[in-house]
Amino acid sequence: MKPAYPTHLFKKSALSLVIAATLSACVSGGSGTSASSGAQVSQNGAPTTTSATTPITGSTISMSQALETPGAGTGPTLYVSTTGSNSNNGLTPETPLQTIQQAVDMVRPGGTIEVMGGTYAGGITISNPGTASAWIVMEPYQNEAVTIDGGSAMNNLFFTNATNAPSYWEVKGFTLPSALQYGVQIDTPDVKIVNNNIYYTDYSIVKLVSTAHNIVIWGNELHDNNHASAQAYVTKAVDMVGSVNVLVAHNNVYNISDIGLYCKGNATDITFADNTLNNIGSRGIMLGQSTGVQFLQPGETYESYNSIIKNNVITNDQSACLAESSSYDAEIYNNSCYNAAIVHHGAIFLSNESALQQAGTNVYIRNNIVEDSSSLPMVVIAPHAMTNYATLHINHNMYYDPAGVTFEWDDKNIYNMPFNTWQQTTGLELNSIVANPLYANITPMGTVMPSITGNTVLSLSPASPAINAGVVLPSVTHDINGVSRPSTGSYDMGAYQSVS
Repeated sequence: MKPAYPTHLFKKSALSLVIAATLSACVSGGSGTSASSGAQVSQNGAPTTTSATTPITGSTISMSQALETPGAGTGPTLYVSTTGSNSNNGLTPETPLQTIQQAVDMVRPGGTIEVMGGTYAGGITISNPGTASAWIVMEPYQNEAVTIDGGSAMNNLFFTNATNAPSYWEVKGFTLPSALQYGVQIDTPDVKIVNNNIYYTDYSIVKLVSTAHNIVIWGNELHDNNHASAQAYVTKAVDMVGSVNVLVAHNNVYNISDIGLYCKGNATDITFADNTLNNIGSRGIMLGQSTGVQFLQPGETYESYNSIIKNNVITNDQSACLAESSSYDAEIYNNSCYNAAIVHHGAIFLSNESALQQAGTNVYIRNNIVEDSSSLPMVVIAPHAMTNYATLHINHNMYYDPAGVTFEWDDKNIYNMPFNTWQQTTGLELNSIVANPLYANITPMGTVMPSITGNTVLSLSPASPAINAGVVLPSVTHDINGVSRPSTGSYDMGAYQSVS
């Protein structure tokens, strides 16, 4: 029986419930078609029929809405300078405040905080909200270089208030080094973190808790955490537990000690899209994992709901580039991986790490490209990973390892199984391909933020067999650079769509 969606979603539209109900009708283990198709292939290879389904939506924040801040600039502007004074009114560049915290405490809905060039003390608490029609924006004055150094503060920026009311804040364009805990911690709804350079945190770089809803993490450089901590297991780039409606897009993530990007703890409506990741100490991007029972909502058992990973580029990760654990309605579509699973597991890893031993349900994995040379399996299905393996839909992917492509499925005692045998034995991957994707650019990413329009890492050469080899996916309408995917046919596999 399909579980109810989390209780905190009941006020949302009925769309999510309709999605879940229709998706639960899908029973194909090796479907070669999109989530909206009819004829499919069952776990044992026999054809089945399912009704048309609506694609999993992930975040309801669209790419076009991500950077909108209604009413920003309609209130007074405050100025901050290292040579200012907190006894000033802060209303002109000639009468600036001296500390960012003072401006944060004084700003009013619709106001803007303009911070002049220089280095400022971090450890800033943001509890003074805007409104839904009058957002507050904090940014460098005239694009001057501004560093907010967290130093020995627990959090460099901390969004919080006594009632967890929405903040309606956007912070953009800053360099944010150092914190003993998190670079940015968000405990409130309606926050946007845009185009910042955040690094040198002892724990995760950006932390979202269960009261952080309607969040955008966009265009940031997130890198080099755990610089002084031995607790690598708590050092992610973006770490969210129980958050709802979050868009994580166009970020450049590198040199991360543990998982790159992930959500768990009943996280719902999460989208990880168009990000680039390099040199990740554990798994690249993951839906679900393991959360202490005390942090879960009553009656909610899945680690993530209705969430998607799409159009991401992931290189040089020690474990799986793409992973899922204990999730309900999960899509992993059109991602490109290189040098995946250097040490652990497999390039795609499905597991059950839930404290409640809740297995996954309705997991869709399509149009991904995975290249590695570690000789570890391309796909590992760990014990008790799914409530019903008929709800695992994995197909239309491309795999390449010069040493040979193998697969692992613990519940079926399958280990190091070659691709053809895997297809015949499981009924999975019937339309997948083993071929060299012929990436045009496999140079590992350095410290330069790839352009939101123009990234080329793991793009496809003109001769790539991944071109026109994908299946149409209603959840994926564009590629990592915003190029439209065709409405019918000719989807490329991986994060890029070729332009004819």
